[in-house]
Amino acid sequence: MVGSRSPGVEASDAAQWWRAYVLAENDQVDELRELAAAGDDHARRQLASWLSERGYTGGGSPDRAKLDEAIEVLRPLANAGDDVAELWLARWLADCDRLDELRQLADRGSYHASRKLARRLADHDMLDELQGRASASGDYFALRQLVRRLAERDMDEELEGLITSADADTRLLIFDAVGGSAGLKARRLLADLGHIPSRSHLAYRLAREGRLDELRQRAENGDEYAQHWLDEVMRQS
Repeated sequence: MVGSRSPGVEASDAAQWWRAYVLAENDQVDELRELAAAGDDHARRQLASWLSERGYTGGGSPDRAKLDEAIEVLRPLANAGDDVAELWLARWLADCDRLDELRQLADRGSYHASRKLARRLADHDMLDELQGRASASGDYFALRQLVRRLAERDMDEELEGLITSADADTRLLIFDAVGGSAGLKARRLLADLGHIPSRSHLAYRLAREGRLDELRQRAENGDEYAQHWLDEVMRQS
């Protein structure tokens, strides 16, 4: 079969994997480092895994020194297109707040880096950069994190501007991104802009909180969800 490896090559590869695995299990890190430096990819993976396991022990902040070494060990594999290596590299860069490197990976098209970068930018309240990335490159992860932060904080003017300036497809993505994170003001805005789940959720919440004047007004304006919950309240009173 074209492209298949010979049994001898497969056996050699399996032996290299087993050697690296045993060295990691026995904490023989110096030997792993030597093999990794010589270009053994199995040793790279096992060494990076060994370092990361110890980098996350203790339950507090990660051990930066361990993760920094793991990053450098695994980087060649990620740069060569190994998806799993790229996933772990993005995670470690994010956990170490190495945002410039994460940006570089994301700008080269890394799915994992884009996702991790958007989350870290949101954690740091870097909403302008999130908006810039969402606008400039159509970064879905940046858009999703931006929308959630705006909705959580009832930043209705910013959210309204984002929605009204979006095309039809992007507006659907924005509605989907909100999920259950919207506050009452943001939920009203989304409902008024035609987001059906928000209309349903808002009507239920108004009924539950006893905001009957607003519920009645929405029912009179033709909102069937408001009418349903208004009827329920009247039936139970």
